[in-house]
Amino acid sequence: MTYPLDSVKEAITAHAIPVQIDNSDPKNNQFLHTIHHIWTPDMRIMHSDGYELYRWDGFLPPFEFIPRLQCAFGLALLRLKRFDDAERCYVDVLRRFSTSYAAPEAQYYLGVTRYRRDPDSDEMLTQWAELRSRYPSSEYRVKQSFKELPE
Repeated sequence: MTYPLDSVKEAITAHAIPVQIDNSDPKNNQFLHTIHHIWTPDMRIMHSDGYELYRWDGFLPPFEFIPRLQCAFGLALLRLKRFDDAERCYVDVLRRFSTSYAAPEAQYYLGVTRYRRDPDSDEMLTQWAELRSRYPSSEYRVKQSFKELPE
């Protein structure tokens, strides 16, 4: 299993307070209905004000769970405008998990993070060029392709 591993526990508690809701307990039905729960595991990064910052559904083995979680934290931190912290999450994914399913997302949002921190920088285009090179068939490569359209 994924969650009992120390590396997974450390990745979760580095940025979050984990909460587990039993979806088989009828006492939780109202809450599960409120969050539109459909499948397990149902992973969400929530702000203290209740706003959902990132989510995904379904099992991932540890070598995919940790980079997906790092991307989730990265986007949560980006939404909170904590650009340096978000950047650290994305750089970590690209350094340690460059072949994971989450790596193209990390490359994409690393560019977005650097752009949001400094709109005059060419870092977004630099990171997206790296995305085209390293992950040419990824969904995130397609998402950035609007920058290649003729004006």
